[in-house]
Amino acid sequence: MYNDIYVKRARDILDDILVAAQRAATTLADKTARILLELPLYRTEGVRLEQEQRDVLQKHIQDVLRRNHAWCNGAGFASYAVPKTVKEENGYWTLEWWRQEGNTIQYAQLEHNQEQRRRLDFRLFEWFRQPASRHLPVIDGPYVDYVCNGAYTITIAHPVLIGEEFVGVAAVDILVSTLDRLLLPILGAIGKPALIINDDARVVTSTVPGVRSGSLLKNQDVNRSANGDVPPLRLVILPLSHTESHRAFVS
Repeated sequence: MYNDIYVKRARDILDDILVAAQRAATTLADKTARILLELPLYRTEGVRLEQEQRDVLQKHIQDVLRRNHAWCNGAGFASYAVPKTVKEENGYWTLEWWRQEGNTIQYAQLEHNQEQRRRLDFRLFEWFRQPASRHLPVIDGPYVDYVCNGAYTITIAHPVLIGEEFVGVAAVDILVSTLDRLLLPILGAIGKPALIINDDARVVTSTVPGVRSGSLLKNQDVNRSANGDVPPLRLVILPLSHTESHRAFVS
């Protein structure tokens, strides 16, 4: 048996974070689209923000971070556009990203020139690729974010659309270490090995000794709903036996 009170509490906290993160990404995407509508050249030259528009966008990003300081470690806007008059390798990159540590909000120290940003090709990440190709929001992770923070990260991203045209991605980040801080005390009180996994059955947070973020759970059907839906992040309870718990994972 395990403690149902702590199971419910853990699920409620996780659900609250996901709802808030999806809402924050959606709101930021909407506000970003309104800013871009004021740029007369965005259709032909890519997203090149004037300082006035950049200041407004930065204010919205910082507002997201402040209002969600309990869980939000980063937020911003990413765009890649190919001007119709040049080759693709000369496309224009925009990456406006801010990070939060405690009560401090800082601009992410990413390379500013276009050549260096090309080397940090965020188009390869699912948080950008999926919204760009499908025009749908996505929850990506856990993955090691080599672009911004070098840590295991969950990114909640929403496409920025003007009409039906994709112009970029608005996103918020949650560090796995933040989820550990918020959830591990409650998961530990459940009384059986407990973990949070993503929709690919990869571990986000775990109370199983030796099982780290990124480990793969063998039974990927665990905790699916009756209609077969898979929540983007979900709680799994394992057998109490240490040996049986470790058998649940791909070696």
